[in-house]
Amino acid sequence: MFSTSYSCRLLLQVVVTGRGRGGGPMGRGRTVPTRQSPRVAESQRSTVSIEGLSLSTTETQLRNLLRSIGPIEMFKMMPQQRKAVATFSNPDHAASFQLSFHRHMIDLSHIDVSLIDG
Repeated sequence: MFSTSYSCRLLLQVVVTGRGRGGGPMGRGRTVPTRQSPRVAESQRSTVSIEGLSLSTTETQLRNLLRSIGPIEMFKMMPQQRKAVATFSNPDHAASFQLSFHRHMIDLSHIDVSLIDG
């Protein structure tokens, strides 16, 4: 017995002009305002939000943790909300604090540290 098998593929490409987001002649011609990239904006923020605090965490503990990175200008603790907000003198210190202590465990509670607009 002799058998042959043939496989045939047909490729079809369709090009439609005037569709999509291109700035070609069919585009709408409007400009899109550029925004600062998130990394650049975050690097200029000097305020951190600390959430998920344990009810047993003290103001002194947090102040010492913050000062271990750099000088702070403002600090407010809201124990009932299990949260605190602090502003560093230098935005680099805020970024460093976030990198060092986000998801860090204090008093058996993982804290969430984020950079916010002051």
